[in-house]
Amino acid sequence: MTSIRRISAGAVLAAALLAAGCGGSSSSSGVSASTYVKNVCTAVGTFRTDVQQKISSLSAANVSTPAQGKTALQDFLAAASTSSDAAVTKLKDAGTPSVNNGKQISTSLVNAFNQLSAALKQAETSTNSLPTSSKQAFAAGAKSIQTNIQSSIQGMLSGLSALRSADLASAAKSQPACTSLSG
Repeated sequence: MTSIRRISAGAVLAAALLAAGCGGSSSSSGVSASTYVKNVCTAVGTFRTDVQQKISSLSAANVSTPAQGKTALQDFLAAASTSSDAAVTKLKDAGTPSVNNGKQISTSLVNAFNQLSAALKQAETSTNSLPTSSKQAFAAGAKSIQTNIQSSIQGMLSGLSALRSADLASAAKSQPACTSLSG
């Protein structure tokens, strides 16, 4: 269904934006900037790949009715939320970077992914009330869910954008796991 593909595209864009915002902000417990950004970019990259694969599966799904679309969307959001939770664990494991404001940067990044996970869980819950009586009603409801996810992501990104570290940005430039996120 077209609306599901639009939601999928929005999710990929959001994941890419979040990943790109990560290049200059990361987290590790007293670890070097290089180690920290490698761990963070690997976690974010894995999350992005997982979401992109789920979007591909969602797009390829044989969805011909609103009820099938609802189920496919619920499955996608549940899987994306699980991937986000896994990223949170990896981001926590990355620790705190030994840079100025390292604790604030790592905490903010973990919090952003916690917020993303919560937004995805809320969206999944919202799909329970999606109407399946017509394609138009389903599309309108799905569009509303997509808008809510995008708003949540934009709020998280704006909160991260203020956190910068020249040391982390420099380390990210030499980490393949980080440079691959920008492309």
